[in-house]
Amino acid sequence: MKKIAFLFSLIAVIFLTAACEKDEDKTVLDIGQATPPALVSPEAGTTFDLEEFEGEIAFEWTEADYKMEDLPNVRYRLIAYVADLEEGFIEHSVVIHETTSTSAMISADRINQSVFQMGATPFQFEDISFRIMSFFNLASDATWLYSDPLGLSIRSFELFTFARVGGTYNDWDYDNENTVLYSPEADNQFEGYLYFEDPNTEVLFSMGESGAFIFGDNDGDGTLDQDGDHIVIAEPGVYRTNIDFDAMTYEFYRTDWALIGSAAEGWNTDVPMELDLEFWEENWKVRYTITREMVEGHFKFRANGAWDPPDGINMGLDEDAEEEGVLMYFGFGNDIPIEEDGVYTIIQNLSGPVYRYEIHPE
Repeated sequence: MKKIAFLFSLIAVIFLTAACEKDEDKTVLDIGQATPPALVSPEAGTTFDLEEFEGEIAFEWTEADYKMEDLPNVRYRLIAYVADLEEGFIEHSVVIHETTSTSAMISADRINQSVFQMGATPFQFEDISFRIMSFFNLASDATWLYSDPLGLSIRSFELFTFARVGGTYNDWDYDNENTVLYSPEADNQFEGYLYFEDPNTEVLFSMGESGAFIFGDNDGDGTLDQDGDHIVIAEPGVYRTNIDFDAMTYEFYRTDWALIGSAAEGWNTDVPMELDLEFWEENWKVRYTITREMVEGHFKFRANGAWDPPDGINMGLDEDAEEEGVLMYFGFGNDIPIEEDGVYTIIQNLSGPVYRYEIHPE
C-alpha cells in the first residue's frame, strides 16, 4: 500500500509541475499594448447631403494590432453617433456595418436610416462622429478597441407624407392626425388648410413621431428653427399653411373662399361660401358649402377676390385625376361644369391630401 501511495504522489507532483510550466509559457493578451484601428476615409469634415447624394460612401481604416500571433480573425464594426454625445458615445452609438475587412461601402440610405435611428434632426446638417470598433468576442469587452472619432457633416432626410401642427387651437395635441399638412409627392413640400378661431393663436410644427422634432420661428421671419419660438397667427380665419423643408421656410396665408363663374354671377363677381364649422368641430378639417341657384355654365373656387398669388388663389377641376370631383392641388385647374339650371348644394372640401368638390342638386 505504501508503494502505491508513493506512486500516486509522484504522478501528482509530475502533473502539477507540468501544469505550472504550461502556465509560465502561456502568453496573456495585454490590451494596453494593442494598437486600435484608425479611420482614414472619408476625409474628416466632409459634407454629405444624403437627399442629393447618389451611390455609396467609402469607409476605410487601418488594421487593429493586438501584438499577438495565431489570433482569430479580428472583426470590425462601423459605428456612428451624434457628435455632441462624445461622452458616453458607446451608449448612444448605432452599428452601421460589421465585417472582417478594413473597408466598407455604405449606401446613403443606410447612413440616412442610421442618422434617424440616433435621433439626429432631419433636413438640417448635423455633426456625426464615426468610429471603428475592433473585437474578437462581443460577449466580453476584454478585446474591444475603438478608433478615434472621425467627424462628418450630414444632412439626413425622410420621405415624410405629413407634418403635424400643434397649437393653442388644438390644445397642443401633436397626436391629432387630422390637424396635419400633407406632402402627396413626399418631396418635403407640405400644404394644408387649418381654421384658427381665436386671435393670436400659437402653433409649432412637428415632424416624425409625435413631438419628435419641433420647429418654430425665433425671429418671426418665416424661417424655421428647431425648438424655436411659438409662431403667432394674429387674425382668426382659415389659413392655407405651407412648409418647405428644403428651404426651411413656412407660410400662413389667410383665405376667404367664394364661387365665381358663368354658372353663378359671372366671372367678375365672387359669391361667398360658408365655412362648415360643424364639420371642423367633428373632424378638424376645413370644408366650405353653399346652396344656391346656378345656371348652365362653369365655375371655379376663388379665394380673396383675386385669381393668382400673392393676393388670391383659385381652384378648378383636375382633369388628370383618376377620380371624379378632384380639385387641382396648390390651386388653378380647369373650369367646373354645371350641366343645367337648378338649385345646388356645392361643397369645397379642403381636408387633404386630395382636395375635392361635390355638386348635389336640391
